[in-house]
Amino acid sequence: MEVRLLSEKLHRFGVVGAGIIPDAQATLKLAQVQQEQAELAAREAADTSTLAKSGSQNGALSRAEILTVLDETVRIQGIVQQEVSVLARKVAKENGDKKKKRKRLSFVDGHKKILELGLPQEPLEDRGISETAFQRMLSTYEEDEEVMTAAQRLLHPMGKGDPERAQSINMSKIIQIHELMVTEMQKVLEEFLQLPTEVRRSFTGKGCETTAELLVSVAVEQQLSVRCEDVEQAVILYEEALQQNADFTRCTEQLANMMQHLIGAAQTRVQKDEFVALLQHLGESTRKAKAFAQTLFDDYKAKRCNIVVAYSRFEEFSDESMAEAANQGEEVPDLSQTEIQLCYDEYSADEEVKAAWEQSGVESSMMLRSAMMSSIPMMTPSTASSAGPDRKGKKLKSSEIVEMQELMLDKLILYHKDALVAFSGAKGPQKPWRAEIAVQMVQALASAAVEHRYGTSAEDMTIAGFQHAAALQKNERFTRATEKQQEILMAVARLCAPES
Repeated sequence: MEVRLLSEKLHRFGVVGAGIIPDAQATLKLAQVQQEQAELAAREAADTSTLAKSGSQNGALSRAEILTVLDETVRIQGIVQQEVSVLARKVAKENGDKKKKRKRLSFVDGHKKILELGLPQEPLEDRGISETAFQRMLSTYEEDEEVMTAAQRLLHPMGKGDPERAQSINMSKIIQIHELMVTEMQKVLEEFLQLPTEVRRSFTGKGCETTAELLVSVAVEQQLSVRCEDVEQAVILYEEALQQNADFTRCTEQLANMMQHLIGAAQTRVQKDEFVALLQHLGESTRKAKAFAQTLFDDYKAKRCNIVVAYSRFEEFSDESMAEAANQGEEVPDLSQTEIQLCYDEYSADEEVKAAWEQSGVESSMMLRSAMMSSIPMMTPSTASSAGPDRKGKKLKSSEIVEMQELMLDKLILYHKDALVAFSGAKGPQKPWRAEIAVQMVQALASAAVEHRYGTSAEDMTIAGFQHAAALQKNERFTRATEKQQEILMAVARLCAPES
């Protein structure tokens, strides 16, 4: 479990970000991480087995080497955070001099300053090992207490801030700071996306990440007169309360999504033909999943199956889908949500790509997932342009979206209660539920319930939600229903893994 959470934070935040950006939705993220890991395992089961048995052969690390990498990463993470914090303070002072006109450091200039620091290279980068490969290696040691303890130190680094200064930063101040971080990160991302493609591709993912953290830290110091390491220390003090705070959750999710988008924008794209093949595969998979979900909802509504049977059927369908994905082999590339969007941005002028994109339904699915992970839909430059008033989809009023959101909540509550009853009864599940499957199941059933009553798919509802974002942001009923949905989904995940 710690390995999966660690891998998720490394993948989304990077090593530096894993220490700076707190994990406010650990339980729900665990469900998502498990889903991604299950898909990865299905595609690469043979490789994982080889890695576990071969020690340092074929690029795999031995147990001793893994411990060394974890310890070294913790050490270097501390060095990088310290150096970036000192630099941020220096830049903030220079640019904020009242005798001079305050100016904002550009991304290119910020990156030059990062390079001038001569920061140590990370162990994985030094060994030429990807985070995905290291993730697979770690997964073979989940029962090893020493390895898990080392992973825990990376997952929960010690705060570097001043305890006294941190105590002066209360909850409301933490939220204010993170809202500013979101605003500044959006500026960083927009500036980076305006750079020529060849310039963007000249940056490494780590370079992008560290530069963004510098720029955001400078803004926080200039505008709010607080040090980012003290903010991190304050977050540790209020960690439990912050995990339940919807505003904090939204901010950390938005920061993570934008950081992932920034890093992805620096990477080379897959070939157009490969991207089209992926879109066609995703479209077919989506159609099958929607048909299955509708059938399952009909059977559940008609009491032809209970929640336990529904879960078993959903799990079987999910496993079959993953097996099919594994059988695709090298026919389709394995891309993240961000990479898919960036590929479309690059190839969108191509008619074949446009047709495959529209038929795949991937855009609305990506928007749906984004909306589920945020209290209010967060517009990136890509989604903002694609979710405008001309975007295809059923026309809905904001009041209708609010009603649908509340119905979605009512259904999630119902399915969670059914699961609670099943787990407490004698005829409960014969084996533990997988959190990621259970969360997907209740989401699918709730979405089908909304479509059944309103004749509107979850995808159309989400597209309309982006189109009415300004109004929905001010609607208390919508916000409350969305926040409650997150609470229910986390409760479902906890029900499946109470020991965590």
